[in-house]
Amino acid sequence: MALDRIDREILRALQLKGRLSVVELAKQVNLTNSPCADRVKRLEKEGIIKGYHAELDPEKLGLDVQVFIHIRLDQSSFSVFEKFASAVDLMPEIEECYSLSGDFDTMIKIRVKDMKAYRTFMSSKLGTLPGVIQTRSEVVIEEHKKSFGINPDQLTNL
Repeated sequence: MALDRIDREILRALQLKGRLSVVELAKQVNLTNSPCADRVKRLEKEGIIKGYHAELDPEKLGLDVQVFIHIRLDQSSFSVFEKFASAVDLMPEIEECYSLSGDFDTMIKIRVKDMKAYRTFMSSKLGTLPGVIQTRSEVVIEEHKKSFGINPDQLTNL
């Protein structure tokens, strides 16, 4: 589906502030309320807008430690990837999980309270994940850039 300039402006505005009312959004993109609402509904229906979320502050919630863990899986069975992905879904500490090319098969991002909680995760939970044969962890020292999905500035080129 081709996106026109107004669609891109709507997406940019909602990506920056998902709680915009239709009235506010329509003003920002220079449309009247009804056509603006129709466009948003179409973008939602077509799956371009997948949802709306609240941004939570991990530090205020006591989740100060982020760790990226690269994982190599035992590839003697292809189903290990599916089993691994299903098990990852059940662990609330795991925020993100990706299949990778290269030296490791997958990477997870966890967020925990402190280093003690990280050690507990590594010793009692990571080992229960199917097929794990090797890991390498990288603790985040400082976050320099964070985004939620597509950067609105990328929409300019669509």
